[in-house]
Amino acid sequence: MRTRNQKPSLRVLALAVPAAMAAAYGMPSYAQETPAWSRAPANFAEIDVVDLSRSSVKFGEYTGVRSSGATLNGSFGMRGGDAYQEGDGIRRWEIYGTDLGLTSRSAGGTISDQGRWNFGVNLDQLRHYTSGTYQTPYTGNVGGNVFTLPNFGTVAGGNAKINLTPAQLSQFQTETISNDRNNFGMTGGLVFDRQWNIRVDVNRLEQSGAKLMGFGSAAAVAGTGNNEKTSILPMPTNFTTDTANVALNWLGEKGHATVSYYGSFFHNKYDSGVTFQTWTPIVGTTKSVFETMSTLPSNQLHQFSATGGYSLTQTTKVSGGFSYSRNTQNAPFVVDSQMMNTPAPAASLNGLVITTHADLKLTDQTTKNLTTSLGWKYDDRNNRTASNIYNFFALDGTAVPAGGHVANYPNAPFSIRKNQVELAGDYRLDARQKVRVAFNHDEISRRCNDYATGGGIPAYAPGTDCVTSPNTKEDKVSALYRVKAMEALTLNAGYSFSNRRSDRDLNARPPFVGTDGNTTAATIAAAPPGITGLNGSEFIGFNQWFLASRKQNAVKVGANWDATERLSFGATGRATIDNYDTTYGIQRGRSWSANLDSTYVYRENGSFSAFVTEQQRIRQQTDVARSPVSAPTATVP
Repeated sequence: MRTRNQKPSLRVLALAVPAAMAAAYGMPSYAQETPAWSRAPANFAEIDVVDLSRSSVKFGEYTGVRSSGATLNGSFGMRGGDAYQEGDGIRRWEIYGTDLGLTSRSAGGTISDQGRWNFGVNLDQLRHYTSGTYQTPYTGNVGGNVFTLPNFGTVAGGNAKINLTPAQLSQFQTETISNDRNNFGMTGGLVFDRQWNIRVDVNRLEQSGAKLMGFGSAAAVAGTGNNEKTSILPMPTNFTTDTANVALNWLGEKGHATVSYYGSFFHNKYDSGVTFQTWTPIVGTTKSVFETMSTLPSNQLHQFSATGGYSLTQTTKVSGGFSYSRNTQNAPFVVDSQMMNTPAPAASLNGLVITTHADLKLTDQTTKNLTTSLGWKYDDRNNRTASNIYNFFALDGTAVPAGGHVANYPNAPFSIRKNQVELAGDYRLDARQKVRVAFNHDEISRRCNDYATGGGIPAYAPGTDCVTSPNTKEDKVSALYRVKAMEALTLNAGYSFSNRRSDRDLNARPPFVGTDGNTTAATIAAAPPGITGLNGSEFIGFNQWFLASRKQNAVKVGANWDATERLSFGATGRATIDNYDTTYGIQRGRSWSANLDSTYVYRENGSFSAFVTEQQRIRQQTDVARSPVSAPTATVP
């Protein structure tokens, strides 16, 4: 965040003071006719020296000043145009620059013809230092995507303690880890007439540098994943993001509308991954291998939207909006041959997500004291990405052929759809009292389209889902009362009742399945890979509390008291009673919370705040215990 202050010149201040005194005391003023120069913009230029007593990466984390010594810095601002001084036009221009000697510099300029058109450009830079003491034996440029160990050799020892030789210790070197951000933008607008105008904004964000990240390696016989080790390497951040926003606006006597397009184009220079040499040898040899770590894939987003509002009558208004977007990602997979058991069933994700939004709201000032509203909102995130099963070796330390390394996991293209309806009324009892009553109906649908039915072995049966609670409906009735008891004291109290109903898919399977809670150990061992994990790998009858059917009663109260102009107090309290409809898991719950806070303003731009909070939550639940050789049993604590 940057703040640019423009101070009035001394001569303008010298003129303003006597003029104000003359107006206040009836004295004759010799400044009734303001000279032309006083209407000129306040231009400025400043040069300063920033001195750091000693080097500090933390001090320069966002300022760019990390090395000791003096740094020359400067800022300027200039404005002009025929709208100033004796000019009778409406054209203005401005150029500015801030912190030009630092890596947190910014500059830009604007020119406009008021009410007709405008154009502007801006440039800002920022360097973020994260570490100045990072040491590594790897050779490779920070910000690059290839790291090798040409003179380090390999280190054996499995999971035992490893002692590096003096020669290996001498290979360590210190690197400074940082990221640079260069942001360039242009904006413009054109006014056609009193009703129509268009606005265009484009921006390019360039990011370079690196961030430290753990790289796991599995150098072993036939790529089985044994003898895993971890290296901390600089993950490159060589990104470019281009965005564009175009909006056409209309303004009428009774309505307004906007039609717009937004596009985002993200490109990763190193979306082919990071190649690094492992420092553990292949079992039975002294030879290390090269492995690959995936990076962020390039992607695109296109969104079209329309919003508007219209006054049907003097008391009734309608407003709404619609948007449609396509998010695509089709970068080639970064495949590490050491980790794949069988070839990937697809060369790329070919990801596609369609997002649709619509909303509509009708507001009516029914009477002087009563306002009613009816609103509807629709959101659909439809993930149309193909779902395949990938067969690879997991870094879990279990040797083959025991099977601990082999994994058959599908990608889960999760989709969610929401429908929300609200009917509300606000009634003013008198000048001090208000009441709000509302009814809300929410419907949520969760799904994975064509889950694990693409390539890979074995495929799931058509209709298999990845979520245990595909659909949820909830009705909620709430009431809120507010009263201004005294000039400085406001009180409020509210009550709500909600009824949530969720259905269940007992055959749902999560993407990552460990042990299946629905079968015995013998059944799991005999089952083919990929068919376990029913009921989301939980016992049939269990449901997560945040998705389970539930009835809730909630009460809340609050008070705000302005004791003085500088001192204020606030107090809030809330209590809930929950009842869940589940066989296993949480059955009932109670909770309450109380909060007291205070703020004291000791000067115009300074304040002191203090608060105390206490909360309590009690839940009653059933539990399940299962022996590998016995049937499940349920217990109630």
